[in-house]
Amino acid sequence: MKQIILKKNTEFSIIQGHPWVYKHSIKTAPKNLKTGEPVEVLTHKEKFAAYGIADVDSPIFVRLFPSQNAQDIHKEIEKLIFEATETRRFLFRNSDTTAWRAINGEGDGISGLIVDLYGDTMVLQLYTLALEPYKQTIIASLRKAYPEVKHLWQTDKIRIIKSDGPQLLYGKDKTGTASFKENGMLFEADLINGQKTGFFLDQRDNRQLIREVSENKKVLNICGYTGAFTVAAAYGKACETVTVDISAPALQEAEKNMKLNGFSSPKHSFEKADMFNYLEEAKENSFDIVITDPPSMAKNAGERLKAGRAYRKLAKLAAKTTKPGGFMFAASCTSQISRQEFSEALLSGITSAGKRAVLLKESYHAGDHPVLPAHKEGLYLKGMLFKIYEK
Repeated sequence: MKQIILKKNTEFSIIQGHPWVYKHSIKTAPKNLKTGEPVEVLTHKEKFAAYGIADVDSPIFVRLFPSQNAQDIHKEIEKLIFEATETRRFLFRNSDTTAWRAINGEGDGISGLIVDLYGDTMVLQLYTLALEPYKQTIIASLRKAYPEVKHLWQTDKIRIIKSDGPQLLYGKDKTGTASFKENGMLFEADLINGQKTGFFLDQRDNRQLIREVSENKKVLNICGYTGAFTVAAAYGKACETVTVDISAPALQEAEKNMKLNGFSSPKHSFEKADMFNYLEEAKENSFDIVITDPPSMAKNAGERLKAGRAYRKLAKLAAKTTKPGGFMFAASCTSQISRQEFSEALLSGITSAGKRAVLLKESYHAGDHPVLPAHKEGLYLKGMLFKIYEK
């Protein structure tokens, strides 16, 4: 196996379990190394640090595996998939849920691999070409781990993966949709055209939180996408809901998901609008619960300050719209914004709205999205539930 030697003072995070070796951390590497090739990573003193696979055209030059016995990459991937499956089976053993993140990339030890389960259908996404040589092992392991799955789609959405679009790797159903349950709620996901793999599974626990506080409440869901938070609020016996999104197709799916669960009265409305425009025109103190879950506000670190200002503005408008004594839930999937920066932006916005807040709960993504302790980058989702009062 070819070897890569790290620069001095760069190996501590690797030894602690961080899954990435950046190009700038490397002292020496073989010149003829190919993407996907197994490598042994050594410290600057040439002592063993980790095994991984090369990703030579990426800033992440090596993607590491957690085990010190990962010489056989195919066997390591198979083992990690079965470990991840065992964890999910346990997490959802008594749950009325049939959709979850089956493989969460680095958090499950396989950097660059995402697999989501939706009932009898799975969706696979590769975020690195380094896994291409191992794709058949991944597919075979998934089929063995989830024998009940009838269909497996691959829907890569990043430019480095060159493909002819979504591919049905096995199965016969080519509709590209899947039906599933989440805590007893019914949903249908568009696996081909939808965001992520078709649904935001990472917000499961936060939807349950909204469900628990929605009884007899008037709920506003900003950036509602396909209405999952709205369905949760309706299940929680909300007396009225309004779902706002800029996308008409998303709102159509939201209305469909509400109808799947038997909620189709005039008390549940859907508005196509920009989030800022809608909130600026909304009456002050008009909703008991306001949910803001916008798309990522920054594509890179250079947009971090701009994102912070956007979150502040959104929080100000949301707080103004929230009745005194009501709830405001704010979520961020912007990885460039830290939890502290997000919290500070929200507090600044709430204060500038002439309101004060009590933080009731901070949240992350659900437990089927595990994170390596050394890989803080994996903690991308931030959620905060506030009780809002007049100053």
